[in-house]
Amino acid sequence: MKDTINFAELMGGLIEMQDVCGDNLSPQHFIPPPQEEFEPTVTNYETDGDCEIKTALPMHEYLSDRRIGSSTFAAIQKSELALQYEMQNKGNGENKPYYQTGTAVHSYIEAWAWSAGISLDDYLSTLQVMPTFNRGTTDGVVAEIDFYSNLLSVNFNATMPDKIADKKALADRLRKECEKKHNFVSDKDAAVIAGVAAELQRRHNETGLLDWLRFAKSEWTFMYKHFKVRPDLLCDGLIVSVKTCAQLDNAHKDAKFKYGLKEAFYRYVLERVTGKKHDTVFLFFETVAPYQSRLIYVSPETAAFYDLEVERYIAQVTKCIETNTFRGYDAGLEFGCEII
Repeated sequence: MKDTINFAELMGGLIEMQDVCGDNLSPQHFIPPPQEEFEPTVTNYETDGDCEIKTALPMHEYLSDRRIGSSTFAAIQKSELALQYEMQNKGNGENKPYYQTGTAVHSYIEAWAWSAGISLDDYLSTLQVMPTFNRGTTDGVVAEIDFYSNLLSVNFNATMPDKIADKKALADRLRKECEKKHNFVSDKDAAVIAGVAAELQRRHNETGLLDWLRFAKSEWTFMYKHFKVRPDLLCDGLIVSVKTCAQLDNAHKDAKFKYGLKEAFYRYVLERVTGKKHDTVFLFFETVAPYQSRLIYVSPETAAFYDLEVERYIAQVTKCIETNTFRGYDAGLEFGCEII
């Protein structure tokens, strides 16, 4: 493999998968993973050590784990101080009051893959639609408290706080209790899930997408030394990264540049834990009607570019952690000064 890859090669390295056919496909073509069950295992423990796979780690425990995930890791592109800030301020394990659109879509696709075909109605029945409350008024906050109280089968009418600030604090506490038992979703996101479900079926009818996607492992956690990853969907030798966006026009560019390093980080940790190399494919969905999708494969050339970057950054991050030294933009500059 070449040690360096030029920009022109990188620009041409992503392949959108449409009408791919032929008996002798080149490495630039996507080949779906096997349509069969598989079981990722730790194979590098004896040589690397400190490797672990968790198949059912709750999300709040994953977030609370102090290892470095892909979003935190990406901060090293700014500076070591930026990385340190992300390490100290991310991963508190708290859920948001309702699912963001992307999370809602991820959850449906993951549920579908996990159960090999959960129906849309069955999935929606597991969600609790979150009304919109006006927190600027007392009536709005009281309505919010009543909503959560009904879900928890408790009554606070006799002990309702007088001050609106205390009412908001009570609503926040009740919300956190509800989040332990319910998956909240907005009306808008419920409509998006329905649109994505229809688009998945359309894709499947044309390309057989779900024939291989249904064997994917959902939200498995892989840990290696200071690092952790939790792929959206993991097939045999293939990472499926689910993304949502308002417009698909920028999906190709985002796959190349916005997510390139993060996905390489996933590949790095997975290979260290399982001993197996993985390819990456993006599954983009629009969050507005008609909820179209794009399936974009990261070619070996593009992957190689970012894999080299990740190895360099892994060494830098590891040194920062082991020496407890984090430098800013001025690192290595004479008198800390940049020249233009």
